Amino acid sequence: MSFSQEFAQALRHQRVLMKHRPDRARFRLLIYLLWTLGFGSFFAVIAGVRRGDLGTGPWWREQVPGNLLVSTCVMVCFFTVFRSFEKLAPQRWLDTIMGWRDWRSGLFFSVSSIACALLGVIIGLWFVGRIWAVQNLPQMLGNLGFWRQFLLVSAVISLVLSWRYRARWKQESLQARVTEAQLKLLQGQIEPHFLFNTLANVQSLIDFDPERAKQMLERFTDYLRASLGQLRGDTTTLAQEFAMLDAYLALMQLRMGDRLRVRLDLPAELNGFPLPPLLVQPLVENAIHHGLEPKIAGGEIVVSARREAEGLCIDVDDDGQGLDGPKRRGGNGVALDNIRARLTARWGLGATLALLPRDGGGTRARLRIPFSA
Repeated sequence: MSFSQEFAQALRHQRVLMKHRPDRARFRLLIYLLWTLGFGSFFAVIAGVRRGDLGTGPWWREQVPGNLLVSTCVMVCFFTVFRSFEKLAPQRWLDTIMGWRDWRSGLFFSVSSIACALLGVIIGLWFVGRIWAVQNLPQMLGNLGFWRQFLLVSAVISLVLSWRYRARWKQESLQARVTEAQLKLLQGQIEPHFLFNTLANVQSLIDFDPERAKQMLERFTDYLRASLGQLRGDTTTLAQEFAMLDAYLALMQLRMGDRLRVRLDLPAELNGFPLPPLLVQPLVENAIHHGLEPKIAGGEIVVSARREAEGLCIDVDDDGQGLDGPKRRGGNGVALDNIRARLTARWGLGATLALLPRDGGGTRARLRIPFSA
């Protein structure tokens, strides 16, 4: 990843509350340095215009370094307060705040930012008074000009935050629509292929194993009944997703016979959890295609959902070849990327998909989704 790409990624992550920052420290430091220089220079110019000494010797000796010092204190307060909140607050609080798409988000970040700015300005003015032996802090706080300047700082911060978050919401909304359109296109490519392959299998069984052909047709009908309705909507429930998985895996068991064993575990209290359709099935297909079908003995797939402190966790476990096994052609890389994009578009960085080695061999695909969605 190039310097500009890493910097742009770190800048995007500054808009998100997260416990673990994935960006390198140098990029985060660069962002705070640029903000410090920008705000300090801006208010030094404002002070110079107001006092009528812009560009003079006293302005360079007092106003520029003084405002840069105050701006530094403000940035340190921002970093300390927000980073402490990210570290100490429960994950569900962060997910809830980042899930807001209305006035609550603007209110939270504006109030928090103004409080940090006020604290930083007071600390900075104390340092300015100690270093340059100018008015002491009580005199500054009683000065109407100080409060006018602080209100100007607050207005600028509020406007910048409002602009940033409105831009982010619009971008996320657009990305969500693009991702869903890509999903519909992907479904349009997958469904006919899967349908024709299944019907071809049924046709090949009719002559020499009509009973098995009948069972396969019945399972295929169950799958269509479970899937077609929800795939044409934008939202399904976890119970409907598991019903579709049950029908799909029953169809795969007819094809693979005793080589495929299946277990589904969905607690009743999670039945109504809403999520976009076709999130889990590609993971199951991946497990069969890459993990179990290449093994002569086959294996077992376990799909389970559970409640955690931060949200919902869905595991797709198989005891197949594992992540280090030889990869087959026709992988599900596009489908996995699609799932990650849909998770980010709907829940932001609070939702993740990870492929992990499973204890005892095999692979675990783990979905984490915040309850605040």
